[in-house]
Amino acid sequence: MSYYQLTFQAAVGRQPKRLAIIRVNPEDSSAPRKAVDVLRAGGLIVFPTEEGYLVGCDALDPAAVQRLCEVTGAGSEHLVRFAATREQGARLTGLARPLAHPVPLALMRAADLPMAATAVPPGALPPPTAQHAIFIVGDGVDLVLDAGPVRRQPVAGRR
Repeated sequence: MSYYQLTFQAAVGRQPKRLAIIRVNPEDSSAPRKAVDVLRAGGLIVFPTEEGYLVGCDALDPAAVQRLCEVTGAGSEHLVRFAATREQGARLTGLARPLAHPVPLALMRAADLPMAATAVPPGALPPPTAQHAIFIVGDGVDLVLDAGPVRRQPVAGRR
């Protein structure tokens, strides 16, 4: 295509994939089975927190963590780690950050895995809706857990 004597080519030479979006109720204490399977298989999941939506994966799977960094553009300094239980936290290198949102807590409990996660874009405030996160990462993730808009509730001790 030419516009003002400039030539543009498609930046992506692949077919976009369908993105699975599961609407979840934050009041429900169970995780969707598909989300548990995606997490255990090393997939990337968009999920809600008290501050907004993050993209995360199994914190114990180096390939999943590498893919998380590639898809989001995050460096290791942008990654936070979460654990739902003390046992999960003990399997992590370093400390797990506290997390109170019921959706990722249920997911980590059901999968019995801690998660590594980052905001998109890295270092920014997490987007308040799943749609905002999808707009940024596109189909680079495997699953989206949409709990509706998040009212930002800053975590104590974090600016």
